[in-house]
Amino acid sequence: MRDGTVWDGATAFAALDPAPDRADGAVAVRLIASVVLIRDAASALVDALAAAGVPAIDVADELVRSEARARGWTGPLRAPLRAPLTAPLGPTSPVDVAAAVDALMPGATVARRGFGRSALSVRAMTDDGLRLRVKVPDRPDVVPELMAAGLETAFAIRRRFGRMASGVRGITIDDGAGGMDDHRTLGSAQSQTGTFFLDTSLACADSIDAQRRRMAGRRGVSAATPKPWFPIDGVVAHEYWHNLDTTVVASPAVYLELNRALGAELGVETYEHALRGREPNAPPVWQQALARIVTEVSPYATTNWRESTAELFKLWWCPPPDGVPSPLVRCFGAVLDRFYPAPE
Repeated sequence: MRDGTVWDGATAFAALDPAPDRADGAVAVRLIASVVLIRDAASALVDALAAAGVPAIDVADELVRSEARARGWTGPLRAPLRAPLTAPLGPTSPVDVAAAVDALMPGATVARRGFGRSALSVRAMTDDGLRLRVKVPDRPDVVPELMAAGLETAFAIRRRFGRMASGVRGITIDDGAGGMDDHRTLGSAQSQTGTFFLDTSLACADSIDAQRRRMAGRRGVSAATPKPWFPIDGVVAHEYWHNLDTTVVASPAVYLELNRALGAELGVETYEHALRGREPNAPPVWQQALARIVTEVSPYATTNWRESTAELFKLWWCPPPDGVPSPLVRCFGAVLDRFYPAPE
């Protein structure tokens, strides 16, 4: 590393952007090379930062944070990480996943439940009495911070929407998100079981590495969550909506108001008209509205009403750092706040 830049041979790999307003001296790590940040690269980057004496890093990348924590860097969930006083080169010994998740979740207790041959089962309970069970493959690349983030997001949504969100009782992390083992489906909700299924590429370092290699820098069709949120936060929020939207659909006044308000924001009669914008004889105003959904939400949000509102909920729940989401996402959140106000 030289002149505030991390180099890979003759290639400038990442820039360190100081944050003058941070008392801890944390720097943001910004990639400046067109590379896929796989696990080996994340490991080498953390080693370079440690060797250069960087005191703290403010970074959201899952693999960089996982490699840093494995080398003794510490910090709260989603917050900047501080370097250890004596930074080892290379990862430290494996950690107790349940204990590590517990340490990242003040106000909750996370403990292992039993012992299985291939799966790790934990139970999480908050101080205000909320409970969730989590099942994940029992393997050394499980990232405790990502498990903690998924749990925290699920608990926060449960707390925000009360009994309306009480149908979710567990999260299972496996290959294929409960379906085909192709890693194309990152999450699925099975309301009859009260369980979310999440793909291992949301919580296991080797699977994240493999997914990044498969994607080779291509963007997915679903909305990406901005820093400091992780992909697992967004997928949990998206799948939780599939539990919440049953109440919305069963409430004609809410369903109609949501359709009309989103439609009005887009300049059409209802949101469903916008979703029909690719029909052969769709009026130009429908086509323009559909284009805004792609731009302000995601291509996947044009699939159907349920998936579209789940994508809106994801971006509303995981706002950008400045707290100002797109106009369409703000409109969606305003309707939810009106019909389902936050508890006092």
